[in-house]
Amino acid sequence: MNKALERSRVLFLDTGAVVRLLQMHPDYYPVVSSVLDFAYENNLTVLISNVTLFEISKKAFAAGEGLLSRQYREFFEHSRNVKACEVTGEIAVKAAEFAGTHKLKNEESLRLATAYVCGADCILTDCVAFRDMTDIPVVLLDEVE
Repeated sequence: MNKALERSRVLFLDTGAVVRLLQMHPDYYPVVSSVLDFAYENNLTVLISNVTLFEISKKAFAAGEGLLSRQYREFFEHSRNVKACEVTGEIAVKAAEFAGTHKLKNEESLRLATAYVCGADCILTDCVAFRDMTDIPVVLLDEVE
């Protein structure tokens, strides 16, 4: 396990990690699964942005899997230790700052702002650009053992 993840009490799980888990990606499913196991065993809070729910639900609807979208929502809203974070005014303004000062897509800036505003002490992502934008430790999927 990565040292930043081991020290974390409030972990932000970014969209890339969630997508790899849902896809059962052969390289990353075991990684994300082990991080979630660690989070549950150590009673970490796992933050997920509702922007992530939007992104994965959009893919589900495009594939004709609307029911899957509702299952994702249920998981986000009712899983022990998982907190789905709403996009608040504070998050929107921080996201605008990130987007205005860095080259991020709107969804990326909203997710990073969510981690920042909601108090994450570690971010698990596949977005290397996040490292240059916050003092929150950023752990890439490839860095988890």
